[in-house]
Amino acid sequence: NFGSSTVSLSPVPGADIDPTSASRSAIMSVTGAVKNYNPWKGFGFLTQSDGTDVFVHVSDCNGMAPNPGDALTFDVEMDPKTGKPKATNVQGCTGDANANAAATGKGGGKGKGSGSCQGTVKSYS
Repeated sequence: NFGSSTVSLSPVPGADIDPTSASRSAIMSVTGAVKNYNPWKGFGFLTQSDGTDVFVHVSDCNGMAPNPGDALTFDVEMDPKTGKPKATNVQGCTGDANANAAATGKGGGKGKGSGSCQGTVKSYS
């Protein structure tokens, strides 16, 4: 038997803070250079000005791709999937993010087929 009860809730400190702004407080803006970058895979590593390396993905480079020798400014935040630092909001890239898409067969369209199959039927039941 369920009776009527009253629950009193007190506000949680900081509950009125926008969660996106709270996560932004952990971001640090730093400078660095491209250590290595694989344009076919779309990721690589940047060396921060303090000498530590950080992962970078082409999707965090604002439509460009990092090239060796690029002097970059970027934010560092923890990747929620891996728990490791990654570069975001990367500025200063000089490469074309789509340059290798056609060469690798990735991202170049929906395929070349017509949607029909032709050939001899060997057996049909």
